[in-house]
Amino acid sequence: MTVTVDAELVRDLSRPEAYGEGHTAPVSLRTTHASWVFLTGDEVWKVKRPVDFGFLDFRTLEARRRACEDEVRLNLRLAPDVYLGIAPVRKTSSGYRIGGEGPTVDWAVHMRRLPDRTSAEALLGRGALDAERLSKIADRLAAFFAAARVVPEFGTLAALQRNVAENLEQAAPFVGDLLDRETFEEVRAFQMGRLSRDGERFLARSAGDRIRDGHGDLRLEHLYLLPGPGGEERPVIIDCIEFNERFRCGDVASEVAFLAMELEAAGRPDLAAGFLARYAEASDDFGLYGVVDFYLSYRAWVRGKVAAFVAADPSTPPDVRARKRDEARRDFGLARACAGRPLDRPLLVTVGGVIGSGKSTLAAALGRHLALPVIGSDLTRKVLAGLAPTSRGDARLYGPEQKERTYAEIFRRAADVLGAGRGVILDATFSAGRWRRTAADLARAADASFVLVEASCADSRVLRERLAARRGGPSVSDATDDLLDAFLRDYEPLGSSDPEPRFTVDTSGTPGGALCDALARIETLRTAVPVESVS
Repeated sequence: MTVTVDAELVRDLSRPEAYGEGHTAPVSLRTTHASWVFLTGDEVWKVKRPVDFGFLDFRTLEARRRACEDEVRLNLRLAPDVYLGIAPVRKTSSGYRIGGEGPTVDWAVHMRRLPDRTSAEALLGRGALDAERLSKIADRLAAFFAAARVVPEFGTLAALQRNVAENLEQAAPFVGDLLDRETFEEVRAFQMGRLSRDGERFLARSAGDRIRDGHGDLRLEHLYLLPGPGGEERPVIIDCIEFNERFRCGDVASEVAFLAMELEAAGRPDLAAGFLARYAEASDDFGLYGVVDFYLSYRAWVRGKVAAFVAADPSTPPDVRARKRDEARRDFGLARACAGRPLDRPLLVTVGGVIGSGKSTLAAALGRHLALPVIGSDLTRKVLAGLAPTSRGDARLYGPEQKERTYAEIFRRAADVLGAGRGVILDATFSAGRWRRTAADLARAADASFVLVEASCADSRVLRERLAARRGGPSVSDATDDLLDAFLRDYEPLGSSDPEPRFTVDTSGTPGGALCDALARIETLRTAVPVESVS
């Protein structure tokens, strides 16, 4: 039997002695469509496979060396202390090994090994990947994308159409085996149709600088939550796409849709919705909802295609091949499911109340429990004025014209979310009845359920204490105790002309108590008929 060079290399690098004198730690191998990954002790060595899938071509030594260098350079952005450099793979008299004497026949990426139990995949498997941890990941990604290079050329309709067409073409050979013709045609019609029908929406993403040099492969297995200073967990994200800039650069909505799709595939749509909501808030990007269904379908198709490639590779072990075949069928099916409208009607929750009543605290808590994004007037006002969230605004920021502009913007943002068939929470004082009625009209136009919640604290002493506390530190809200009397004079309390259903929550006690009260009441109203306009 003839042993190929590839088989010899894998065999030799699976031996402890290939990593230097005195190295005795056992070596385990993980094979991906692009690499052989050798894990030994607290180290990882990745060797690119000499394969050509069209979207990557590692057939030459120079291409593999360049890919190794790019992998280290690009991954330092999200995993700065994990990637240690690259090393030559040499052919010695005793076989292939890392370093040593002899000609260089390949290159390996050298990494610090991360504990498997800290990956998002492992955390999800044992029920420990919760909304709080996903919120940390959302915050980290929002900061990363905000600093990433803007690359508008990857957000053109031509670029998107090329990606979709290539993706479909590469999956076509699996029709009749891992996916049926009906699924293939339905996904093609949806993805190409969205680009044709909603082209302006995709172009607006580019105009808003949402096309960035990102990660490209935000799988659960690439996300880790590691202990940081003081025991605080910090997200570390490895294995970005280095081999094809076109796959790494794109709409940030496509990036976060990848992770959301993974959560959907794992049977946790609640976590997927919550993650998208928290990312939208952290990045102030509610426009992503207008394109996210397209990207959910696209990313699921990519995952299905890659799983199919691995399953079709003759060198893939039988047990891995069977698992990848199942994954491919699942992911192709998910791509089709994401092409349909959500079955449930969206919900618009409007949370209002006087300053200091705790309305923003209640809205934020509702957002986390209901997995809905929260659009707040305080942050929106600062964004419109070009201010940092906690920068203090002067009186001009609260004049009549600016108020109208702020409410118009939060309603516009909410329309984007509702238009995608998803729910949203609005957080503002809604001090005038006409703004409350506008919110109800917005829900009616989107065929959404509507609930008007008023946060109420009857004890003015508590209101003043809460507002005075804002003087001691940074706050998104500029409202302090010296504004309370004037605000109370102008505030229009709920009345018969306000839309139904509505209710008031006592927020003078603990935030937890107010949340439980609001959740219980909302639950009884979830099946309410769409509200009729009362304006």
